[in-house]
Amino acid sequence: MDRKGILLDLRNEGKLKGLKPCFVNLRPNMGKIYNGGSGTFIMTIRDNTLYFQKLSFFLHRLIPSDDFSVNAKRFTEYGINKRTGLSILNLYDSEGRFLPIAYQTGLKETFSTEDNISRILKELEEKNGLKLEGVENGEENVESEGEGPNKEV
Repeated sequence: MDRKGILLDLRNEGKLKGLKPCFVNLRPNMGKIYNGGSGTFIMTIRDNTLYFQKLSFFLHRLIPSDDFSVNAKRFTEYGINKRTGLSILNLYDSEGRFLPIAYQTGLKETFSTEDNISRILKELEEKNGLKLEGVENGEENVESEGEGPNKEV
Protein backbone atom coordinates (compact mmCIF):
# COMPACT_ATOMS: atom_id res chain seq x y z
CA MET A 1 0.00 0.00 0.00
CA ASP A 2 1.32 3.45 -0.88
CA ARG A 3 1.35 6.56 1.32
CA LYS A 4 -1.79 7.95 -0.25
CA GLY A 5 -3.68 4.73 0.54
CA ILE A 6 -2.39 4.65 4.11
CA LEU A 7 -3.54 8.25 4.69
CA LEU A 8 -6.93 7.57 3.11
CA ASP A 9 -7.49 4.59 5.42
CA LEU A 10 -6.42 6.57 8.51
CA ARG A 11 -8.69 9.48 7.56
CA ASN A 12 -11.65 7.16 6.98
CA GLU A 13 -11.05 5.53 10.36
CA GLY A 14 -10.78 8.96 12.04
CA LYS A 15 -7.38 8.17 13.53
CA LEU A 16 -5.42 11.27 12.47
CA LYS A 17 -5.09 13.76 15.33
CA GLY A 18 -4.61 16.86 13.20
CA LEU A 19 -4.55 18.37 9.73
CA LYS A 20 -1.95 18.59 6.93
CA PRO A 21 -0.47 15.08 7.35
CA CYS A 22 3.21 14.57 6.48
CA PHE A 23 5.32 11.42 6.45
CA VAL A 24 8.46 12.20 8.45
CA ASN A 25 11.33 10.37 10.10
CA LEU A 26 12.67 11.11 13.56
CA ARG A 27 15.66 9.94 15.53
CA PRO A 28 16.74 10.73 19.07
CA ASN A 29 18.63 14.01 18.78
CA MET A 30 21.01 16.30 20.58
CA GLY A 31 18.31 18.99 20.47
CA LYS A 32 16.70 17.40 23.54
CA ILE A 33 13.12 17.74 22.28
CA TYR A 34 12.62 14.19 21.03
CA ASN A 35 14.41 11.31 22.74
CA GLY A 36 12.25 8.37 21.66
CA GLY A 37 13.21 5.67 19.19
CA SER A 38 13.87 6.11 15.49
CA GLY A 39 10.96 5.64 13.16
CA THR A 40 8.46 6.90 10.66
CA PHE A 41 5.74 9.21 11.91
CA ILE A 42 2.78 11.04 10.49
CA MET A 43 3.13 14.66 11.56
CA THR A 44 -0.02 16.81 11.69
CA ILE A 45 -0.98 20.15 13.23
CA ARG A 46 -4.05 21.33 15.10
CA ASP A 47 -4.52 24.24 17.53
CA ASN A 48 -0.78 25.10 17.59
CA THR A 49 0.19 21.54 18.48
CA LEU A 50 2.35 19.33 16.29
CA TYR A 51 1.26 15.71 16.60
CA PHE A 52 3.61 12.84 15.75
CA GLN A 53 1.86 9.50 15.31
CA LYS A 54 4.22 6.54 14.94
CA LEU A 55 3.54 4.44 11.85
CA SER A 56 4.45 0.84 11.19
CA PHE A 57 4.95 0.67 7.42
CA PHE A 58 5.07 -3.12 7.51
CA LEU A 59 1.71 -3.46 9.23
CA HIS A 60 0.21 -0.24 7.77
CA ARG A 61 -1.09 0.85 11.16
CA LEU A 62 -0.37 3.37 13.88
CA ILE A 63 1.47 2.53 17.10
CA PRO A 64 -0.27 4.84 19.64
CA SER A 65 2.10 3.97 22.49
CA ASP A 66 4.93 5.79 20.64
CA ASP A 67 2.92 8.93 19.76
CA PHE A 68 3.89 12.34 21.13
CA SER A 69 3.07 15.99 20.61
CA VAL A 70 4.88 19.32 20.87
CA ASN A 71 3.46 22.78 21.48
CA ALA A 72 4.37 24.65 18.27
CA LYS A 73 4.41 28.00 20.09
CA ARG A 74 7.77 27.08 21.62
CA PHE A 75 9.54 27.33 18.25
CA THR A 76 10.98 30.68 17.18
CA GLU A 77 13.05 29.81 14.10
CA TYR A 78 13.37 27.12 11.48
CA GLY A 79 15.87 26.03 8.87
CA ILE A 80 15.69 23.53 6.03
CA ASN A 81 18.69 21.50 4.86
CA LYS A 82 17.99 20.21 1.37
CA ARG A 83 19.74 17.19 -0.05
CA THR A 84 18.95 15.02 -3.05
CA GLY A 85 15.84 13.03 -2.16
CA LEU A 86 15.79 14.16 1.47
CA SER A 87 15.24 17.39 3.38
CA ILE A 88 15.60 18.08 7.07
CA LEU A 89 13.42 20.69 8.75
CA ASN A 90 15.00 21.97 11.96
CA LEU A 91 12.68 23.73 14.39
CA TYR A 92 14.52 25.81 17.03
CA ASP A 93 13.26 27.18 20.35
CA SER A 94 14.60 30.15 22.30
CA GLU A 95 16.47 27.89 24.75
CA GLY A 96 18.77 26.40 22.11
CA ARG A 97 16.82 23.16 21.73
CA PHE A 98 15.83 21.90 18.30
CA LEU A 99 13.82 19.20 16.57
CA PRO A 100 15.19 17.79 13.28
CA ILE A 101 12.41 16.40 11.10
CA ALA A 102 13.56 14.44 8.03
CA TYR A 103 11.29 13.87 5.04
CA GLN A 104 11.69 12.47 1.54
CA THR A 105 11.47 14.80 -1.46
CA GLY A 106 11.44 14.77 -5.22
CA LEU A 107 9.02 11.90 -5.85
CA LYS A 108 5.40 11.94 -6.98
CA GLU A 109 4.32 10.24 -3.75
CA THR A 110 6.24 12.73 -1.56
CA PHE A 111 4.61 15.84 -3.05
CA SER A 112 1.80 15.96 -0.47
CA THR A 113 4.31 15.78 2.39
CA GLU A 114 6.41 18.58 0.89
CA ASP A 115 3.32 20.71 0.31
CA ASN A 116 1.88 20.11 3.78
CA ILE A 117 5.19 20.92 5.50
CA SER A 118 5.22 24.17 3.57
CA ARG A 119 1.63 24.88 4.69
CA ILE A 120 2.47 24.07 8.31
CA LEU A 121 5.44 26.46 8.22
CA LYS A 122 3.29 29.20 6.71
CA GLU A 123 0.69 28.70 9.45
CA LEU A 124 3.37 28.88 12.16
CA GLU A 125 4.85 32.01 10.58
CA GLU A 126 1.45 33.74 10.53
CA LYS A 127 0.17 32.61 13.95
CA ASN A 128 3.35 32.41 16.01
CA GLY A 129 5.85 34.63 14.22
CA LEU A 130 8.13 31.70 13.35
CA LYS A 131 11.04 33.00 11.28
CA LEU A 132 13.44 31.45 8.81
CA GLU A 133 16.85 31.06 10.42
CA GLY A 134 19.05 34.08 9.64
CA VAL A 135 16.16 36.27 8.47
CA GLU A 136 15.11 39.39 10.33
CA ASN A 137 12.12 41.56 9.42
CA GLY A 138 11.57 39.73 6.15
CA GLU A 139 15.08 40.39 4.83
CA GLU A 140 17.88 37.87 4.72
CA ASN A 141 20.67 38.59 7.15
CA VAL A 142 23.39 37.74 4.65
CA GLU A 143 26.06 40.13 3.52
CA SER A 144 27.93 39.72 0.25
CA GLU A 145 31.63 40.36 0.04
CA GLY A 146 32.27 44.06 -0.49
CA GLU A 147 28.78 45.13 0.55
CA GLY A 148 27.09 46.06 3.80
CA PRO A 149 28.32 48.04 6.79
CA ASN A 150 31.89 46.65 6.65
CA LYS A 151 32.39 47.58 3.01
CA GLU A 152 35.94 48.59 2.22
CA VAL A 153 36.31 51.84 0.26
